[in-house]
Amino acid sequence: MRIAFTSFARVRQFASVVAVENLSVKNRNIMELPHSHDGKKHVPIPSGKYVVGCTDIMIGGPNKEDGCFLRMYYPSQIKDTYEHSSRWASWLPHQKYVEGYTIVLGMIPFFGKKLISWAFGNSYIPVVVDAELCNEQRFPVIVFSHGLTACRTAYSTFCSDISSHGFIVAAIEHRDGSACMTYSLETEQNSKGGLVESWIPYVPMQFEKDDMPFRQEQLQIRTRECSQTLDLLLKLNDGVDIKHVLQSTVDLGMFKGVMDLSIPVIAGHSFGSATLLRTLAADKRFKIGMAMDAWMWPLKDEIELAQSVEQPLLFINMEAFQTAPNLKAMKRFTVDADHTERRVVTLKGSVHKNQVDLPFLLPLYLRRLTGSHSVIDPVLAMELNNRITLLYLSKHLGHPVDEDHSKLVEKHAEWYYEGIP
Repeated sequence: MRIAFTSFARVRQFASVVAVENLSVKNRNIMELPHSHDGKKHVPIPSGKYVVGCTDIMIGGPNKEDGCFLRMYYPSQIKDTYEHSSRWASWLPHQKYVEGYTIVLGMIPFFGKKLISWAFGNSYIPVVVDAELCNEQRFPVIVFSHGLTACRTAYSTFCSDISSHGFIVAAIEHRDGSACMTYSLETEQNSKGGLVESWIPYVPMQFEKDDMPFRQEQLQIRTRECSQTLDLLLKLNDGVDIKHVLQSTVDLGMFKGVMDLSIPVIAGHSFGSATLLRTLAADKRFKIGMAMDAWMWPLKDEIELAQSVEQPLLFINMEAFQTAPNLKAMKRFTVDADHTERRVVTLKGSVHKNQVDLPFLLPLYLRRLTGSHSVIDPVLAMELNNRITLLYLSKHLGHPVDEDHSKLVEKHAEWYYEGIP
């Protein structure tokens, strides 16, 4: 009864502000609405020189725990993303994800599904589905691990923007119960071998209460999936024929020889940052770590883990999320690391969701309700996050520094500070 009451109260609050907003929408000029093109609401257009393509890949294995599911963001041969807006990717990859976000928000299913569909049903990612890959050079690779309640599309602004600057980004959708919703394809019993979707919903747990054993189980799955994703990328780059269980119109052979896997990068947000720290310790093929607003609680008792991580690390923190215990655990990875660079940058006036897509898809009144509202402008927060990331990667990949990135970061120096207080 307590859950039902809380959910109903949340739905009533949500519905009331929607009604107020709708009263004034008639008086607005449609051109004032941010990030809209041809009637499609979308996350920001990637800022780099490449138009980004995307495709989903799911591979299986002899055992149920084998295989991985991910979205590949990559530089394409297309010159104008607006000319191909009819092929932009939907932000909600399937209607079941509406159900997933309803579970995450603790809403009554009937009302929750309608509200989630209303809020995100016409939302798009300005990347071209199954676009032809640019093959003019070899591109460095980033494996990305999402946080709790997210999925492979939740960080599309970050992933597509980084990709537009000449990276191939493999955004994993973890199948450990941490995604808002995901699935595997399994052979249907008593049939002629057809594949059916086996859906894996989010597993709600009390946050930082008695969930440590479960978080440890999830970290084991997540670390394995990160390494399996790198295995997959190596095979694709070598031209190995992959058993791709999704019905895709793209030829995976296009990835042959276009990835520079000499210095693989692993990045993540929140629980995904804890995942990348575990993975850096376990899989030395990953050479650089990019931790966005790391949730360190699952690693708080692993005192020796930091000594096993030898790779360069960049932490980009959002001010409102970080606590003293969290920073204390993080600091273990930054001290006594003279042999490599460990950098911590905190964006002032920022919130945890400034590194996900949510602030770009919701108007101000809904950002306030969902904890997505920040003092810092969400566009500036993402720009700083991504430019700091690109500058760090350029340094450690041996790429020329983009002066425009440096100038933007320097121009807004009042919005961030270095180190752990």
